[in-house]
Amino acid sequence: MSTIQRIERKILDLNFDKTPIIVISGPTGIGKSKLAISLAKKINGVIINADSMQIYKELKIISSQPSERDKKIISHELYGIRSIYQSFSVMEWLELVKEKLDIIFNKNKIPIIVGGTGMYIKSAINGISKIPKVDKEVFEHCSKLFEKIGIVEFKKLVEEVDKDFTVKKIDKQRLIRAYSVYLQTDKSISEWHKNSYVNKVYNTFFSILLEQEREKNYQNCENRFEQFINNGAIEEVKFLKDKKFDRSLPGFKCLGVIWILKYLEKEISLKDAILLSKRDTRRYVKRQLTWFRHNFNPDQILRI
Repeated sequence: MSTIQRIERKILDLNFDKTPIIVISGPTGIGKSKLAISLAKKINGVIINADSMQIYKELKIISSQPSERDKKIISHELYGIRSIYQSFSVMEWLELVKEKLDIIFNKNKIPIIVGGTGMYIKSAINGISKIPKVDKEVFEHCSKLFEKIGIVEFKKLVEEVDKDFTVKKIDKQRLIRAYSVYLQTDKSISEWHKNSYVNKVYNTFFSILLEQEREKNYQNCENRFEQFINNGAIEEVKFLKDKKFDRSLPGFKCLGVIWILKYLEKEISLKDAILLSKRDTRRYVKRQLTWFRHNFNPDQILRI
């Protein structure tokens, strides 16, 4: 029995009262999109993006967004919907998912949420604390203060107002977000997150976690990155460079972008840019696996 047949059989056997949302997750490069397309063909599905980098329209190649051919075969939603300079949050993603679900269910189709961004997956299934929107003036004030006093002093400010705030490595966007929420609401972002979770998109899910022998997963990622280079990833990153976007933007964290930029600026060779990108990808896969192990409780684990 094929992987698709096993999933189909499992879904049919469960006899849901309502049409479920299928969730396919797992580390990068493992084959989530391929499985989703195959499954969507079988069950009249629509694929919804749950990858934070595939949101950006400037990163089609290097974030491995679906091809135009794939989009013609199966409907794909929430891919390439924002420019890299536009802010985007988990809450905004959830709101967009809700809108898409209404449309999909009205068409008697089955939604398939696909991606490896843990917070997107977790928030879709469990909900998320709804933090009030920060006024533009407050956010801009915090951004200017960050530039004025520097990252070390700004981090101290955040820690003074939010004792529970933690960040494994210094992250400009998260720090500014945390401080701006405090100034806007007089309540720390950690306190907001402790509130009971709200804003669930739906109640019936069937979640699938894909697993693979780790070295095979690494090799898949390395082969895929070579394809990115051959398919135009360098030109894609050159566009970002030429536009002089702020490199602290979240989109610049997309695997490979920073090293290709260094290659374009003649700081390193193309060979080194590729090697360093592959190294970062392996590290990212390890972090994803750790996250899924501790934060995700799938209905089915499929080894492929």
